[in-house]
Amino acid sequence: MLNIRKFFEERLLPHSEDDPNARRRDLEYATAALLLEVAKADFEDDALERAVITAMLHDTFDLSEEALNELVQMAESATTKATDVYQFTQLVNEHYHYDDKAQLVRNLWQVAYADGRLDRYEEQFIRKVSGLIHVSHSDFIKAKVEVLEELERGQ
Repeated sequence: MLNIRKFFEERLLPHSEDDPNARRRDLEYATAALLLEVAKADFEDDALERAVITAMLHDTFDLSEEALNELVQMAESATTKATDVYQFTQLVNEHYHYDDKAQLVRNLWQVAYADGRLDRYEEQFIRKVSGLIHVSHSDFIKAKVEVLEELERGQ
């Protein structure tokens, strides 16, 4: 079994606390892993969800095509071998500020709604992650409503 903590520490987390890109790299990989997990929650491989994940990672982190592909491959490998999401959410709790966590929950909603519908397993997954990363219920609901309103406006 893959030790997710070791995987993140060796490949994803910086080796120096003084590294100015440390939080950014952490956020990239944890975000990618959890976004991929919500896309898998409904047991369907949906091209729209994958496209949203790729675009979201590209826009949010301004990654080159090569860096984006590497990020997605590493995150897919990590999620395939992971036995649960607690390993990812624990790292999020250790390394991210509340605003980053709330943004992550919002991103999860965007992926879940990418195919135009919300599967109950997607919602359960987002609820679980939100609780594990200590995002308040009001921010969980606020993010969902904002994403729905954006969809209704056609954004």
